[in-house]
Amino acid sequence: MINMAEEKDEEKKAEKIPEDSKSIDEVVKELDKSIFSIKFYPVAVDERTKDEAVIYIQKVYNESNETVRQIVLFMLHEAIAEFLEFRTVHTFEYMRTKNPTAEPAQARIEVYKKMFNYNTSIEGIMELIILLGRFNGNDAAKLLTYHYARLCTWENEGSILLRNAVITALGESRSPYALNALIQYAKNTDNEKTFGRLLQALEKWEEKLPRVAMADSKKKKFAKELRNILAMGFKGGHYG
Repeated sequence: MINMAEEKDEEKKAEKIPEDSKSIDEVVKELDKSIFSIKFYPVAVDERTKDEAVIYIQKVYNESNETVRQIVLFMLHEAIAEFLEFRTVHTFEYMRTKNPTAEPAQARIEVYKKMFNYNTSIEGIMELIILLGRFNGNDAAKLLTYHYARLCTWENEGSILLRNAVITALGESRSPYALNALIQYAKNTDNEKTFGRLLQALEKWEEKLPRVAMADSKKKKFAKELRNILAMGFKGGHYG
C-alpha cells in the first residue's frame, strides 16, 4: 500500500515528464543543433552562434523537466568524454582501422572532424566543463566530479588543465554537492598546486554561501569547514 508521501512523490514525477513525447523530440532536435554549433566552432560556426548555443543549453537545462535535464547531461558528457582520445593522432589509416567498411571520403571527413571540432580541443572541453558549473541542482555537479575522478588518473598538462577547469566549475556552482566535493578534495590532496586551486574555489563558496538555498544547520556546518580549510591555506599548509 502506497502512503500519502509516496503518492505525492509520484505526482511530482508525473508533472515533470511531458505527456507528449513529440515535445521531447523537438527539444532534443534543438539541443542537437546547439551541440553541433558548439562542436563546429571556430571553423564552420562563428563565435556569436557558439555563444548563443551555450546560452540556449544553459536555459533549457535550468528551465526544463528532469527528462530533458538528463538528456542535456548525457549529450554534454559525450562531448566532454572526447578527452579520452587526446593521446591519439587522428589519421586516415586510424579511421579506416576503426571503421574498415567506411568509404575513403567518409574516413577523411572523420579525420577533419577530429582536427577541427571544438570539443576535440582542450579549450573546447574546458568551456563545456564551465557550462556544467552554471547548471542548477546536484546532477551537473556530480557529472563534474565523475570527470574529475577520471582526469585524476592522468598526470600530464592536458589533464591538469581540465582538472583545474572542473575545480573552477565546482566553485561557480551553487550545488551543495559541489561544495562538499571541493571540501573533501581539499582535505585529502597532497598536491600543493591543486590545493591552491581548491582554495580559490572555496573562497568563492565562502563569499556566496549565505545566499545559497540550504538548511541553516547545514550552512553553519559548511561555514565552519570552510573557515578551517581556508585558515590552513593562510598558514601555508594543508590537510595532506
